[in-house]
Amino acid sequence: MVSVAPGLHRAETAAMALLRLADSSSTKSLPKKINFTVDALARLTCPPGKDRVYVYDAKTPGLAYLLTSKGGRSFYLVRKIAGRTERIRIGGREVAIDLARKQAVKFNAELVSGGDPQALKRASRRSDTLQQLYDRWEKEHAKVRLKAKTLQTDLSRFDTCFEDWKNRKVVGGITGADVRALHSKIGRERGHVTANRAIQLLRRLYGWARLGVNPVTDAGVELFRETTRDRFVQPDELPRLFAAMDAPDVNPTIRDFLYLALFTGARRSNVAAMRDDQIDLTAATWKIPGTASKNHEPMTIPLVGAAIDIVKKRIGDESGFIFPGRGASGHLEDPKATWAAILKAAKLKGLRLHDLRRTLGSWQAGMGASLPVIGRSLGHRNSAATQIYSRLHLDPVRASVTGAVAAMLKKPDKPAKTTKKKTAKKRTKKKT
Repeated sequence: MVSVAPGLHRAETAAMALLRLADSSSTKSLPKKINFTVDALARLTCPPGKDRVYVYDAKTPGLAYLLTSKGGRSFYLVRKIAGRTERIRIGGREVAIDLARKQAVKFNAELVSGGDPQALKRASRRSDTLQQLYDRWEKEHAKVRLKAKTLQTDLSRFDTCFEDWKNRKVVGGITGADVRALHSKIGRERGHVTANRAIQLLRRLYGWARLGVNPVTDAGVELFRETTRDRFVQPDELPRLFAAMDAPDVNPTIRDFLYLALFTGARRSNVAAMRDDQIDLTAATWKIPGTASKNHEPMTIPLVGAAIDIVKKRIGDESGFIFPGRGASGHLEDPKATWAAILKAAKLKGLRLHDLRRTLGSWQAGMGASLPVIGRSLGHRNSAATQIYSRLHLDPVRASVTGAVAAMLKKPDKPAKTTKKKTAKKRTKKKT
């Protein structure tokens, strides 16, 4: 039997562990526990189809490394406190492994002595102003879990709707009566939808902080009723829209973007960020990764002939984007000015860019497509989002009702045999 030096054996074992770790990054599962090193953590990636996953340190009890599908990386202490799993955030990827271990050991020691690190965090948050609470929430929660666009929307809403509340204390400085009054004020000045979203954002902030109080829920605010938008390009409007889009002064990149948004029914943010490596020209498909889709699930969109023609002429830019742009994202952003000019030229009112997506669904409904088919083509996770298309186009409904009513009113034909018998009887009587 050949003996192996202990040092060599440990080195080989470590090397094999790293190889397994590297291989695991391309599979659906990750090792539950590893020895945290810079190289080992760098090799980890969130498995496809998962929003988040925790990998635990082999050296420090409870120390975990969070990986998200959006690229987020953070150190946490995960322990059960009073029968409930608590996750105490230590810091992001900027925190050194040694410091994360020391902080985890410190928290563990507090737990052993009867302390509650989460309680300490909650006590700290109770003294926050609303601005400080928002900053904590954005750093420790939103940047890990939310998309950049959602972050931008929330920040804009916070700045505009809570401008006069930023220096108020979150505990004692905001009451339920204040929340009700603000909701009504925003509803009058900025619209019902904005008012509802602002109050929902405030409720999320308090819910995340676990302060023991939440003026939003205490207020019992009754949200404004919101009506579902059902605008789409009508048949008589489509020629005017196409003519305006094809005008020589329209930027060709934006023109192609608008046509592709219409022909695919995809969300404009996905169309704008479309990449060469997402396109399969042979199969005529476009694969949107789960990290970019609204429901966090990968989508495969069929590309019809007109869409393929656009993609073929645009594929191959050095940026990798089908619609390259000059901004920080590297791709085309929301072309609001051009879209407004097109609508003006086409003499169309109340039509938004998102309505191009709704237009495809409505025309599918008009052609008799089923709601499951429409939902699948638009990437809806549940049927509720697709129900609107059952009422957008009345022609199939009208035809169905017309046929049913006509069938009910139709008089039954008289049996032919009965008529012959009666005729025969009449002839017999005449002969007699």
